[in-house]
Amino acid sequence: MAKKPTPKDPAKPFSPGVAAPGRFSPTVGLPASAIGKGPVKPAITVPGGNSLGGFKPGVGPSRAPASPADITRLLQLGGGHLAAGRLDHAGKAAAAVLGFQPKNPDGLHLLGLVALGKGEPATAEKLIAAAAAVMPKHVNVWVNLGNAQRDQGKTDEAVLSYHHAEMLKPDYPDVFLNRGQLYQETSQFAEAIADFERLIELQPDQATSYLRAASAAADAGKFREAIAYCEEAIDRLDVVPLQIETILATTHERLGNLDEAIARAESILVRKPENAGALRTWSKARRRKIRHDPELLAELRHRLEKANPGKMKSSDARLVYSELAQICDEQGDTEQAFSYFVLLNDRTSQLPSLKNVDRTKFIDDLDQLLGVFTSKFVSEWRSLPEIEIEPGHASVPVFLVGFPRSGTTLLDQILDAHPGVQVFEEMPLLSKVKKVASSSGYPLSLGTMTKEQRTGLRQVYWNALKDAGADLEGKLVINKMPLDIAHAGLVSRVFPEARFIFASRHPADCVLSCFMQDFVPNASMLNFLTLEGSAQLYDRVMTLWERYRELLPLKVQEVRYERLVADLRAEVEPALTFLGLAWDDAVSDPAAHALARGTIRTPSYSQVTQPIYSSATERWRRYEEQMKSVLPILRPHIERLGYAS
Repeated sequence: MAKKPTPKDPAKPFSPGVAAPGRFSPTVGLPASAIGKGPVKPAITVPGGNSLGGFKPGVGPSRAPASPADITRLLQLGGGHLAAGRLDHAGKAAAAVLGFQPKNPDGLHLLGLVALGKGEPATAEKLIAAAAAVMPKHVNVWVNLGNAQRDQGKTDEAVLSYHHAEMLKPDYPDVFLNRGQLYQETSQFAEAIADFERLIELQPDQATSYLRAASAAADAGKFREAIAYCEEAIDRLDVVPLQIETILATTHERLGNLDEAIARAESILVRKPENAGALRTWSKARRRKIRHDPELLAELRHRLEKANPGKMKSSDARLVYSELAQICDEQGDTEQAFSYFVLLNDRTSQLPSLKNVDRTKFIDDLDQLLGVFTSKFVSEWRSLPEIEIEPGHASVPVFLVGFPRSGTTLLDQILDAHPGVQVFEEMPLLSKVKKVASSSGYPLSLGTMTKEQRTGLRQVYWNALKDAGADLEGKLVINKMPLDIAHAGLVSRVFPEARFIFASRHPADCVLSCFMQDFVPNASMLNFLTLEGSAQLYDRVMTLWERYRELLPLKVQEVRYERLVADLRAEVEPALTFLGLAWDDAVSDPAAHALARGTIRTPSYSQVTQPIYSSATERWRRYEEQMKSVLPILRPHIERLGYAS
């Protein structure tokens, strides 16, 4: 196969852990009617903005008649401005077209693309939908309509638009690029990977195809598959972007192949010494290989500080600040470590991908649940039959919950090592149940739920587990998603037989660790960008959990992190008994199991692949000065859980 260079592939930032391309939202060129000779070929990534600049359909510089050639020239001019990122100029051209012809579909489409580029997806959807109504057979209009819906969180509508585009033109690459991105963002990883594999078939000489497939595989915890996509790209492409090589280096580090990770990172740094992803991987792999070596830590710190992250763009700077913070923490330089953690979170908050994220939604949802779940509400629930176990299943459903950074990943590895257990790590399985329940008015609808409705919701969950590969007939299946703790009320109503493993840890350690952790940012994790936000989220989540414990007959076994790292068997064996399982020595070495498993998707992958240590207990006391402002928020929970303050 003839290979072609790929200079057009965009240089995109990489997320921590497994490097992954940032959101790539191409806007497809104007339809054939705009220029008369087929669609504009290059994909266009439009920069953000604040407003449409006052341009509206039907408002143009003149109402004088215009010839078809004049309209075409205006559309070509607008398309050129759009491709160059000159959104205001593109908007003026579109407004001029619509001034002459208020319902011109290409003018509506163009103005919609301007709105999309300026971060106004709702306006974009209205304009592009109007264009689609006039020219329903233009595939790129439907792709862009899906993009506008996706950027508003309208997942179902966006999928329908992408499917419509695929029906019009089954071999149109942008369908699979954009729909795959939507699936990846909504944690539908199997679907995302399938779309990106199709993209590879259609564009085998484009690096973006492999980047996306590797990114989705990594997000799914399929790190070896991610490596395979990178290696396929290296074999096929004449020009291999550093992004692919960086993904490869970082994925090897995730899998514990430290020498390979170091060698690949060093190769990148020879060519681009300030490559943030390679710098972080190189440093982290060396720290993991030789732990707590003062000379090595000093060397790494000097190298990363010399890279001058303050002058890097946010997506790169955050990677370097994250690693510098961890190095300083290991050195015992808590003041500088904390400063770097602040810089990390400040830069994270500036990421363009977070521009349209609703930063209060998760807190608002918690407040709604706290307002709904009262003793009166629960006392009025419709009576439903008890359930012992789903017919044909080996066990009742089990949910591993707790506040993030409370030891859930360590406990996940311990339990998954048991031959009778299968743990699913941080997959949005319960969210599918919540989505269906929400269509009927969840959480208020819990009170009036019928037996038939409950059966339907249960089936949604079983189907989600089966799609994920659960052996429901042969094993005890555990769903580990820490913040599913917020929906324990839903679980109790739909799965009255369910059991909860509740991971607990000193509240101050949880909150500090969340603030220090470089999570992949989303609506809930954005609360961790400040200590105050972390503490307030902890307060709401744990207050809601206690409310559930008071009002509902939850079957719960607590596993306390501090006791777990001090005496694994003494803490884990009662949990196994609670689940109806006998002790098995396989659970005694979670580090070995984690390395063999090779699919740890959480940020604590590097901790659980080493022998159990207790140095993280009472870590917050080293940062007590910085924690002073949030300790009053946490005090009631510290006392309730029995921790000495």
